[in-house]
Amino acid sequence: MGYTVGIRWNDEEIKKQIFITMDALNIKRMPSASEIKIVQGNGTLSNAIRRNGGFYKWSDNLGLEVENCETQTGKGYEMIAANMIENKGYKVARMTTKYPFDLLVNDNISIDVKVAKQYENRGSLMHTVGINKKYATCDLYLIFLLDISGNLERTLIIPGNELKHTSLNLGKDSIYNKYIDRWDYLDKFNNFYAQLA
Repeated sequence: MGYTVGIRWNDEEIKKQIFITMDALNIKRMPSASEIKIVQGNGTLSNAIRRNGGFYKWSDNLGLEVENCETQTGKGYEMIAANMIENKGYKVARMTTKYPFDLLVNDNISIDVKVAKQYENRGSLMHTVGINKKYATCDLYLIFLLDISGNLERTLIIPGNELKHTSLNLGKDSIYNKYIDRWDYLDKFNNFYAQLA
């Protein structure tokens, strides 16, 4: 259909288009990105959702359940992150959804795990990561960027104080590539907290 092209995306318009998509699909849950594309004929609504907090934020705001596969992707990468960190010799606790971060490392380091799949935007491959808050509520962001097929392309480890955006739009040559595989930040934060004790 492609009728969402040219829309000025604000919260009210995103909400309206989500409900239009749900009606077209005859579902009572948050539609997935692929379902939105089928109904809308393009990725503009999905991109607007990603840039304005992400699918989880919108499902929470609207009181909608998320499709199981999307929930499992996010939770699956939290488990992958926990295993990777444990393999580096750290103790990891997974937090419940009431916490503003996902993992607590060595009882001190708070980590928010994000995952984003690549999509095409005007002929370029992009990732959009919903940070959801301008000021970090974690020490580190651990961001898994997947290629268009869903395979891991790169991993970013970014200190929370370095991100003052509600969403990140990343191309292949992003300025954030300097944070690829910066696992040394775990040691730096661990040493910092140890000095406070």
